[in-house]
Amino acid sequence: MELFAKPYAELSLDELYEILRVRAEVFVVEQQCFYLDPDGVDRVAIHVGIRDDAGALVAYARMFPEEGEEGVWHVGRVLAVRRGGGLGRRVMEEVERAAALRGAKLMRMEAQRQAAGFYARLGWRETGPDFDEAGIAHVRMEKQGRRVMNIRPEQPRDYREVENLVRESFWNVYRPGALEHYVLHRLRDDPAFVRELDFVMDLGGRIVGQNIFVRAKIRADDGRDIPILTMGPICIAPDLKRQGYGKKLLDFSLERATALGFGAVCFEGNIAFYGKSGFTYARQFGIRYHGLPEGADDSFFLCKELRPGYLDGVRGEYATPQGYFVCQQEPDSFAAFDATFPPKEKQKLPGQLFES
Repeated sequence: MELFAKPYAELSLDELYEILRVRAEVFVVEQQCFYLDPDGVDRVAIHVGIRDDAGALVAYARMFPEEGEEGVWHVGRVLAVRRGGGLGRRVMEEVERAAALRGAKLMRMEAQRQAAGFYARLGWRETGPDFDEAGIAHVRMEKQGRRVMNIRPEQPRDYREVENLVRESFWNVYRPGALEHYVLHRLRDDPAFVRELDFVMDLGGRIVGQNIFVRAKIRADDGRDIPILTMGPICIAPDLKRQGYGKKLLDFSLERATALGFGAVCFEGNIAFYGKSGFTYARQFGIRYHGLPEGADDSFFLCKELRPGYLDGVRGEYATPQGYFVCQQEPDSFAAFDATFPPKEKQKLPGQLFES
């Protein structure tokens, strides 16, 4: 089975022909509804369907934005060529996913009365009395849009939104104000930045999380440089913290880093959170934090092997890549960049790690 959700412009001629053929077969021929099926709406619709293993269209629906009502999508032309096999449910699930990815707050439809029970079991509710259309009883129904989580590569069009998200997430957390949004802004141009590991989390069309990785190294005591990764900034929108999204983003990012062949990750973080994803204290691998006096608290310095045994026999020192100190190196540029965002009050709060 193959699922698809495409705007009109992305349909091939063969795909469009098959959609119109199946719709005519079901609605015009089988149900004896004599009306003009190609009604002009197809050009602004998202076409959702399921093809079987032979490539035949076996389930279909279309959805289009209601004119003048932001976030409201109309669903129609729902069909399943073979009934009783779950195809109707699957195509409606794909409709909901496609609507959520486009920021749908509400979905509406005019359902045939005989199918209203099916839609009710999927969470749709009736909103009006029955009415006749083409000789068949119908009822208006609606359902609240659901938020679908998607983790994807960051795109240039996302940059400003992501930087604002980072600024909001870190504001007054570790210091009065925040600097992580400028660090991210500059790291994208750093040679050590790993573009293949630059991710955003999209929730129903809204970017709610991000994570990046940067190449780093351990200077081993025997003189070797051991290539590793460091990570961050990583964040989740403040209103969605402690709901599991951060761990999903972290675990996804680490899986992709592993798949690309990287051996280990070292960075500064809270073991209470990152320990749930396999991080432990870097000292357990014999790795020291640059500039930290012997015996000082190093519980913030964490490490995770992505390839088991990668750090066997390694003893040495890790230093944060210089790209993370760009705000100290470019204070005027940082101040000018931050001034392009909405003004926010800097506050000195208990628990902050830095004074500025």
